[in-house]
Amino acid sequence: MLKLFLCFITALVTVTASGDFVVLHSPNSVLFNGNEEVEQSLLKEVLAAALGFTVKLRGIWNGISITDPFRLPEAVVVVAIEGVDSLDIPKGKRFPLNVNEVEETTWQALRERLEERDNDNTLVRISLGDGLDALGQSALGELKPTPIDETSLRALSLSKEEDKKFLEEVQLLHAIAKKAPSAIKPDSKSDIYWLVISGLRPIFDAYGSNSTTSREALSLLNNALNVIHDAFIQAYDGQVLIVAFTNDASKVHHIRSVTLERQKRDTSDTLLKKLLIKVADWIYISLKYCTYPTYLLGWI
Repeated sequence: MLKLFLCFITALVTVTASGDFVVLHSPNSVLFNGNEEVEQSLLKEVLAAALGFTVKLRGIWNGISITDPFRLPEAVVVVAIEGVDSLDIPKGKRFPLNVNEVEETTWQALRERLEERDNDNTLVRISLGDGLDALGQSALGELKPTPIDETSLRALSLSKEEDKKFLEEVQLLHAIAKKAPSAIKPDSKSDIYWLVISGLRPIFDAYGSNSTTSREALSLLNNALNVIHDAFIQAYDGQVLIVAFTNDASKVHHIRSVTLERQKRDTSDTLLKKLLIKVADWIYISLKYCTYPTYLLGWI
């Protein structure tokens, strides 16, 4: 049993997915320090703790400390970047992230934590890949992205579908940033703004992560993150926590597949052992209590 358990753990370690968790801004009342890895499934606890919620799992991570419980953030802004392991984000405090669940699971868990206390919070999740038409009237009001100036692009092209979709996501980030300072009215309730970017991975797949096109895409994304950073700091007068993290869902699914396959094999091995034990017991009892003809005794 010990051997099987150790093999199971080894398999899990082999396929653990890695990512980045980057703190772009935090008020002085919440400090992030060190470089300890954090599991994505624990981000709900980290972000909820920053908002003043009681941590349900004690000692989960040593990277956060609260210095002033009376001046906590009024909101958390999260930018989830799907399909990539890491990002070259110049700003912020970076931590290694153990990606052990999909992005939407983390969002749902955090939303439920806030709804336990109050169902009147502003809890917004915007999947930028859905496009402006799919978003309709957002919680920030009507978003009006600025048309993309193709002459400003060096390698990306609006004539290519993956390029166009990514550029539209970047423009939506700019539109959100433009709207936030006037649309947001801070109150005593905790707010969550969860923005999902899914268009970067297709760029990497099409051109390679180190290509000129991908580097331009990263530059545009970093610029958009800076704009989001400045806009929400203005909207909340600095009392906001702004973070970004990467999430490669395909690797999360792979981890689950390997884990489930290992569990199935372990279950099959256990059932086989139980069956063999029962058969052995039956044979023993049969040999002990049954009477056999004399000519068979030589075979028993």
